[in-house]
Amino acid sequence: MIRDLKAMATAVVERFWRVSGRTLRPTGAGRMILVLAIAVGFAAMNTGNNLLFFGWGLVLSSIVISGILSESTLRAASAFPLPPDEARANAPCTLPVSLENHRRVPAFGVAVSFMLGRSAADSARTGATFELRLSPGARRTAQVPWTPTRRGLHHLQSLRVATAAPFGFFSKERIVAEGALPAGVRTVLVLPERIDTRALGRALWARLGDTPAGQAGAGDELFSLRPFRDGDDPRRIAWKRAAKTGRLVMREHEATRSRELLVAVRIGSTASDDEAEDAIATAGSLVEDLLQDGHAVGLRAAGLSVAPGRSHRQRLACLNGLATWEHRAEQQGADPTMGSAALIVVAVGGVDTSDADVVVTPIARRRA
Repeated sequence: MIRDLKAMATAVVERFWRVSGRTLRPTGAGRMILVLAIAVGFAAMNTGNNLLFFGWGLVLSSIVISGILSESTLRAASAFPLPPDEARANAPCTLPVSLENHRRVPAFGVAVSFMLGRSAADSARTGATFELRLSPGARRTAQVPWTPTRRGLHHLQSLRVATAAPFGFFSKERIVAEGALPAGVRTVLVLPERIDTRALGRALWARLGDTPAGQAGAGDELFSLRPFRDGDDPRRIAWKRAAKTGRLVMREHEATRSRELLVAVRIGSTASDDEAEDAIATAGSLVEDLLQDGHAVGLRAAGLSVAPGRSHRQRLACLNGLATWEHRAEQQGADPTMGSAALIVVAVGGVDTSDADVVVTPIARRRA
């Protein structure tokens, strides 16, 4: 009978917390106050001492008051996630959140965090942003710290508003599920890890070089001769031709332009996840560096194709594609003919990568 009553009470308590969207756990001070309440209550009932009963009442009252005031803070404080900035794997970033006190009482000790993950199985909790006091009607934008360990689309599974105010006995938390959040902020796209590929970019530029632009400019090769005009640099006068013709003429050099490059990611069907991620991170960083140097860069992988371009949108198109690209064999992203190899191919002309101009070995990332 006692066991049945205990099971029923436990079920009622669990259902209450589940429906209310609250979690409650004692802190170190809270565990001490609970032990003190049990000890003082036991001593008071055994001795009948009025002073002990008075002390027991004070301890129990402090626990009740703590619960009431912490609930007041949770009801007053509202948090709404905002569209995040760019996030990179294994790099610290922040997730913006709007905090608002919509009641007439202040909120104290408000902490906000998120549960994020690519799936429910690998979800992890972010750091927390802390506001000591939110005045009635106040609204602030805070930043929740987060360091994602994997690229890809992460789902914001829940938003958590917590407080240990006023005494720090218990940490009470209000959980806002994914379905109650605005649709536009339920996902965060984490781009591939940024690694240093500047040496690779310089080596590629030295090997591939530039192409003639077919017009005058700041190149090294002679393009044409033209008559001298006021304001021209005398150091560029072709004196031998001037001596023959009796007229001053200027040397013009041919301008050069960067090549169109196509960066291709090729991963073998038996390559490890770390090797594949090294190749993806190297390709993404190499595309960024080549675009920054003025090259027209495109991207190619199994099921992914981005035509060469130079704009800022080109960088986002390539990185976003790599962020969500799956390389496993069962997802048609791996090459069964390459075994365990993972490499990057750079082709000139932006047309095809079947004949490699340069083969780049992926750079090993720092392991999380």
